[in-house]
Amino acid sequence: MVASSFDLTVITNTWQRPKHLACLLRQLQSQSLGNLRIEHLVVSDGPDPTAAALVEPVPSRFLQLPEHQGCFGVAAKDLGIAEARGEYVCFWDDDNIYEPHALTTAYAAAFGFDIGIVRTEHWSVTNRRYVTLPRQWTGQVCPGDIDTMCLCVRTELARKVPWDQAPRQRGMDHRWLSRLMEHQPRVNDVPLIIGRHLTF
Repeated sequence: MVASSFDLTVITNTWQRPKHLACLLRQLQSQSLGNLRIEHLVVSDGPDPTAAALVEPVPSRFLQLPEHQGCFGVAAKDLGIAEARGEYVCFWDDDNIYEPHALTTAYAAAFGFDIGIVRTEHWSVTNRRYVTLPRQWTGQVCPGDIDTMCLCVRTELARKVPWDQAPRQRGMDHRWLSRLMEHQPRVNDVPLIIGRHLTF
């Protein structure tokens, strides 16, 4: 097996949300990486010249789909995984807030395993407050109890399980993890919060 160029590929799917993307790019520059070798892929879910212009001056790589696909950017995530040069992949959506230790924590959770699971604070519309996801990892995937940013996955495994599969509706993150679990991966759960989802 050829050694990976990077330890971790960070994949951000976006589309026509320049303020969100600009904020995410600033957060990436504030990460405490130590010796962690990362690459950042910004994958637009369709043509987006504004996003391309935002990425041009920073050390991120810009990719785009030829046309908008929708469904929470699952096709963009798949393109990012296909292009990833890191040993592991994680997903930074552009509407999230990340702690400075987010990437090192996610990578440390996954290193030596196939999947690392960390925590995020997720806004609950029902409860009108933030709740921590996953609430408790038992090895069973529960709908509504996982978020994309909680996962760091070995790239070799991620490529076996496309995001873009039916049904194309809410809950794509827990369904993707469920399909990953069918491969009997080694999973490491680290109950540390790395950020907040849907803060904007």
